[in-house]
Amino acid sequence: MLTENDKNLIKELGRFPIDYWDFKEEETKEYTHGIHNYPAVMVAPISRNIIKLMKNYTTINSLLDPFSGSGTVLVEGMLANIPNIAGNDINPLALFISQAKTKILDLKELNKEIENLKGRLNNKEKLYRKNIENIDNDLKKQYNLNFTSKDNWGSNAYEYLQKYCNENKINLNIPNFKNIGYWFKPKVIISLSIIKEEVLKIKNLDIRNYILVSFSESIRLVSNRRNGEFKLFRMQSEKVEQFSPNVFYEFFKIVDRNKEKMQEFIDKVGDNKSTVKIFSDNACELNNVPNNEYDLIITSPPYGDSRTTVAYGEYSRLSLQWLNLYELTDKEILRVDKTLMGGAKFNKGFEMNLKSETLKKSLDVIKELDLKRAGDVYSFYKDLDSAIEKISLKTKKGGYQFWVVGNRTVKNELLKTDEIISELAEQYNLETIYTINRNIPNKVMPSLNSPTNEIGKKVTTMTMEHIVILKKV
Repeated sequence: MLTENDKNLIKELGRFPIDYWDFKEEETKEYTHGIHNYPAVMVAPISRNIIKLMKNYTTINSLLDPFSGSGTVLVEGMLANIPNIAGNDINPLALFISQAKTKILDLKELNKEIENLKGRLNNKEKLYRKNIENIDNDLKKQYNLNFTSKDNWGSNAYEYLQKYCNENKINLNIPNFKNIGYWFKPKVIISLSIIKEEVLKIKNLDIRNYILVSFSESIRLVSNRRNGEFKLFRMQSEKVEQFSPNVFYEFFKIVDRNKEKMQEFIDKVGDNKSTVKIFSDNACELNNVPNNEYDLIITSPPYGDSRTTVAYGEYSRLSLQWLNLYELTDKEILRVDKTLMGGAKFNKGFEMNLKSETLKKSLDVIKELDLKRAGDVYSFYKDLDSAIEKISLKTKKGGYQFWVVGNRTVKNELLKTDEIISELAEQYNLETIYTINRNIPNKVMPSLNSPTNEIGKKVTTMTMEHIVILKKV
């Protein structure tokens, strides 16, 4: 039952111009939002304007984003001076970036550590300059290596580099992870190893982690991966052969940029009193997140399973392998995508027991064409249903939820996630208040994809998002 307050909210939403939520000209990388790229980020002005709007309709002492990714909503909560802020994600790199984004640093101390780091790195770069400049040619000639091959250099890079370092009396800790040579050339591995070694000497943990975020961002830029893509594809062999990035230059550039981002953030938040907690639970469980705690939920769950939509784990893999976060094994890093939404397999069929007629109709269509793909779709929405249930438990009675979602196409069948969420939510004491439609002018996504996985068949990907507003009753 809609209250008078809800009706007034709906009236105000209805008065906004049709393009109000597009934010086409808005800056989306300001403050600490811009310290590290991350796939399919919900642009900051969405949560900023939701918070600003809802402060007129309810008291907001607590904010939760159960799919917090790299921490956009958390930063906006701090900018709005919300006292109790919480995020949750299962991707270790997302957690690391979020913690760095939301930690207010001592600028004087940060500047001092950066200058000291630059001094140490400049000395190391001078010491090893000849080795860095010549290592690619030296290894190629000495061992007849092909740096574009997955075998040979690609799979045995660690052994070749250890030999080179021993022969040239270079004392460096070279990382040893699967296919390191496939993704990085010798010069790049040596340079990154030098940088990491010096960053780890910083004693202030918060500052060290903040600079490690810059290190992570530079890894993406100096690797052999094709940039601008979420999935992990290597650039063509001829490009790998010619690729020779200046690793120290790229790292210093990002460090200087991120120093400015922290300055902007501190200037804006002022004497901030927000408490930020970041959980690492599965969103289908949220065991460590307190119940009946949050006035406002703002979140954007994945659009579908990682295998066929955004591969967050693949995007994060190289950074995780270099950073050694949380003592993760190589096997655990390679399995990140399988732990995300829709990871369970229903290849041989499933019993549709989710309370959504819209979903049932779509699954019936897809099942007729491809049972395995229908199983993938069902697996994702089964997890989404569990997440909605658990997130409802975390929401205070009378609290509002804003779900930013996209409606994807599978086998030419449009999956109306906005309507499906509304239908699933009813059983968990959640009432749909309103749905906002917005164009997507600035989310990095392919303009075409294959809805059938058949070569040559393409459809336009989603160009709209939907913000589903729910209220716990």
